[in-house]
Amino acid sequence: MTESVSAPGRDDLWLVLPHLGAGGAQKVALIASRHFAAQGLKVKLVTLIPGHPVAHPLPDGIPWLELGAPTHRSWWARAGRFALAQLDKLIRLFFQLQLRWFEGWFQTCVRPQGWGLAMGLFAVGTEATAGLRLRQLRQEFRRQRPHRVLALLTRTNITCCCAAWDLPIHLVVSERNDPSLQRLPEVWQRLRPLAYRRADVVTANTAGVLSALDAMGDWERLALLPNPLPGASKVEAHGDQSEASGFVSVARLVPQKGLDVLVAALPRLSGAAAAWPVNLVGDGPEREALQQQAKDLGVSSRLRFLGFRSDPERFLAEAAVFVLPSRFEGMPNALLEAMAAGLAVIVTDASPGPLEVVEPGISGLVVPSDDPAALAEAMQALVSDPDRCRRMGAAAKARIAALDWPQLEPLWRSILALS
Repeated sequence: MTESVSAPGRDDLWLVLPHLGAGGAQKVALIASRHFAAQGLKVKLVTLIPGHPVAHPLPDGIPWLELGAPTHRSWWARAGRFALAQLDKLIRLFFQLQLRWFEGWFQTCVRPQGWGLAMGLFAVGTEATAGLRLRQLRQEFRRQRPHRVLALLTRTNITCCCAAWDLPIHLVVSERNDPSLQRLPEVWQRLRPLAYRRADVVTANTAGVLSALDAMGDWERLALLPNPLPGASKVEAHGDQSEASGFVSVARLVPQKGLDVLVAALPRLSGAAAAWPVNLVGDGPEREALQQQAKDLGVSSRLRFLGFRSDPERFLAEAAVFVLPSRFEGMPNALLEAMAAGLAVIVTDASPGPLEVVEPGISGLVVPSDDPAALAEAMQALVSDPDRCRRMGAAAKARIAALDWPQLEPLWRSILALS
């Protein structure tokens, strides 16, 4: 449903996220909001989790709407939430009992033009699951009537689809992880293929995630929407890369990123590789466990936990090899930034996303996931052959230039109905 750009009184584009903390989706949203606002579009950032720390400077002149703050404290509201939660449990029970006749009927009847009992149950389930955030978002959609909405990250995508279910909004949802490997709580897992029927375009940032989405349902439009990396073709490696040494990983400290595998690989290194420092840039719930693991393995002196940093490029500039031993991925921005900075990279074969930019043996090395021995072997190989390491870094930088805005903008404008 293409609308005229910059219509009076209405925002052209909303970018909706759970929060503006650390994360690749947040970086993509900020990059896109700056870009389109600079072109004269009225852009707004919307978040659903109140009070979350903001990790990056917000673009000048772009308003931010933070939803999710409690607004109803009456016993009526509490009773309503309790009743919705009980109905939600009942719906989940139906699915858990594998009543296939019910599931088939339910999936057939839940559609943007649907009505009746199935739609009533769907509305109750989504209301109980997303709760206040869904109600507030729907209220703001009705009140402010944005022309276009880009939602990023699965639960936010589902919430946006349900909030915009019968409203005249061009809605694009963006999957950031491989849905065939990512496990959500049961109710969200069930809601996703139903809710995504509302999206005008279902997108993924890698071809592998796109294939997984294609197997999940029959969408209005399914499209690849790569992560933009402004100025990728102009990024200069800082300092003398021939003198750079050390490993770096920029990631949230969560099990998905497999940083425990990196720690387990360190005792296996020898010679020059054992002397290289390892910087972990990022924070998360696994920090204490990783620090204890490093202590137990006797590698704490070689491993620096730097926490979240708004200037990761500083640590990329000091290193020679970027390591990301993920258990599943979409297309991590940190990987793209490392390649743009001219680092050789090591990734795993767990998800197809990173393999779409990392050419094994050319721009980096690929190892099996959850295999500390294989990871250590790859790290050792790059340290022992500095020329090969530099060649891979140069190839990585050349490969990533294709993600600059001039190459991606026509696709983004088409998907967002801006052209």
